[in-house]
Amino acid sequence: MTDIANIQNLAVPATVVTNVAIHRVNADNATVGTSFEPITNLDAAPTRLATAGDGIEIDGASGTDDAAGTGATEVTVKGLDTAFAPKEGTIATDGTTPSEHSATDWTFVNEMYISGVGTDLTSAGVLTLLDDAAGGSLGQIDAGQVNMQNCMWKVPAGHTGYINGFWYSVLPTAAPVGGVRFQLQMSQHGLQGVVNSETWESLAEVYMDEPDSDLAATVAGKPSAPSYFEFPGGPVVIPEKAIVQLAALATSTGAAVSGGFNIIIQGSGAGTTTTVN
Repeated sequence: MTDIANIQNLAVPATVVTNVAIHRVNADNATVGTSFEPITNLDAAPTRLATAGDGIEIDGASGTDDAAGTGATEVTVKGLDTAFAPKEGTIATDGTTPSEHSATDWTFVNEMYISGVGTDLTSAGVLTLLDDAAGGSLGQIDAGQVNMQNCMWKVPAGHTGYINGFWYSVLPTAAPVGGVRFQLQMSQHGLQGVVNSETWESLAEVYMDEPDSDLAATVAGKPSAPSYFEFPGGPVVIPEKAIVQLAALATSTGAAVSGGFNIIIQGSGAGTTTTVN
């Protein structure tokens, strides 16, 4: 009898995709305003790089984030080039002196993390990733952390993204006055602008009240349990070259939020298989 593992022509189940990579993005935003903005530890929408290509640089806030220091010595940046193909580069930190990457064909940054570090094992100060032409902030690694926090991703050309859902929470305050709307948003290729001028399509929206921190100790210790939204019937498909982001809007004054999502990118690595629902 032939083992089922030796049968090569079995159909792949509909709930399974092959040749994939899974990426997680999450962030805290201390001051979401009254219009939608992506959740990021910049507490503001990141600058968008030009589709014609830009350079990038690291600007440090601590002198010990350098080759001789105890903090970060190197960061790795991953994103897309002018053909919207995956791109990766490393930048050596130099304390409070800006350090540029040699390439000028960056069009989007998906992630940044510390790839070289001293005895502290984290960044000593804030490390900000900048557009070296315009000087706008693309993202940052907070002091004591190891990776950038931007709740957004751009799917490379020739690839497809899948998202099952997203998680979200609102931090309690002493004088709650409203709530927060969360949207998972997508912008199609061709609408990426250098001044965040994309037209966003809402893929899903949820609402959460702002909890009262004065009651946190007396109401079962659960002022605002993180919630999760899952797309019914399976994941939403994110086409090539599209940007997807988790954004939030406070219905009254500013609110502090956190959230994130996992995105599965098909066509990213040989031999990896995952179930998508």
